[in-house]
Amino acid sequence: MNGVPEMNEEKKRILEMVEAGLISASEGLTLLEALDKEPSQQARKERRDNFFDELLNLGQKLTGSGEKQSEQSHSQADSSVNQPKDKLFQFVQSTVQKLKDFEFPLGKTVEFTHTFQENDFLPKRIKAETASGSFTIKPWQENGVKAECQIKMYGADSEDEARESFIKNSVFYAREDKLSFSVGLKLMKVDTVLYVPEAAINNISVKLFNGSFSMRDMEVQDLEVKTANGKIEVKKSQVNEFEAETGNGQVYFIDCEARKVEASSFNGAVHVVGSVGYTEIKSFNGNVLCDLKSDAAHTVKAQAVTGNIEIYVPEHMAMKGILRTNLGSLHLPETGLKKVTEKEEMVQKLIRFESEKETLGQVTIEAETKTGSVSVKTTAFHENDNSGDDEPPSIFEGK
Repeated sequence: MNGVPEMNEEKKRILEMVEAGLISASEGLTLLEALDKEPSQQARKERRDNFFDELLNLGQKLTGSGEKQSEQSHSQADSSVNQPKDKLFQFVQSTVQKLKDFEFPLGKTVEFTHTFQENDFLPKRIKAETASGSFTIKPWQENGVKAECQIKMYGADSEDEARESFIKNSVFYAREDKLSFSVGLKLMKVDTVLYVPEAAINNISVKLFNGSFSMRDMEVQDLEVKTANGKIEVKKSQVNEFEAETGNGQVYFIDCEARKVEASSFNGAVHVVGSVGYTEIKSFNGNVLCDLKSDAAHTVKAQAVTGNIEIYVPEHMAMKGILRTNLGSLHLPETGLKKVTEKEEMVQKLIRFESEKETLGQVTIEAETKTGSVSVKTTAFHENDNSGDDEPPSIFEGK
């Protein structure tokens, strides 16, 4: 019986250390589990303390590895990719499963809602950071901003205690033209819906650790979204420059206008559909799709390792570019293009191509995948109300 109060005191001390920032959430979880589990299980669980750091550093390691591989011959690159692939996928699968099944084992859970609101405020810059939970941005017709939060607090004894802790460790700050929102506590999940006026916003920066992001019907100059685990989805919006990065999840940029899009996922598909000038998309383990819907398009760069790449171009536009794959196949439209160079070897297939006739608009395409296939197709899409003008969408003019 004497051991129970001592254990509770130890748990309380660990939680206080996490809230004070002395140890990370994962380190706190490891210590808490060590109190409850048998010694044989404790040794196995201790390996989780650096799990999140491994995931965050994984993308950087792969990027560095990819740069080194690009300096080698294609046969060497193919070998270097295939040799560690099985071990890498095992790590990815276990990582994803842990993130999906992750729950804070702290006993009692308290759920409640809280709303932050600032009236008569028109933001031009928005910065948001949360450790766990989804983040959604929606336009509304009110002259002000509001954040509706659905909170799940782990380890709190009552709703009053949980709410007080949430408010104390949260920031909702509106000053001049900037809105800042963040949640400092690690041991809670906060799903947030942020309502903002319909007017254009200059800059939005969102950084999540374990959560998805969504936005639609917005006009934004620069949008940057990063998450370690979660989907990133932007629909029916006008964005000057869009940058998205996720470790585990899809990236969807659908029915949007943009001057420049850069999007990547380590484990998930990347889809860009709309009027985009410059597109650069990457996925290590997922399919990549780019569907151009405007004469404003001029550049597409697509990379994948295990996934397929599909690129759709309006049939009235000229094209030139290069396609590469190691183990897959390469496909071009049957008419309208000529192959400048075609090479098919055991370890690499390559095609350089260009349109047979010149037109006003031309798209340059660079697409490469290791084990997947690359397809370039034309569509019968014609931009409405263009009247022959070669002007980009109005969002990019002087804002």
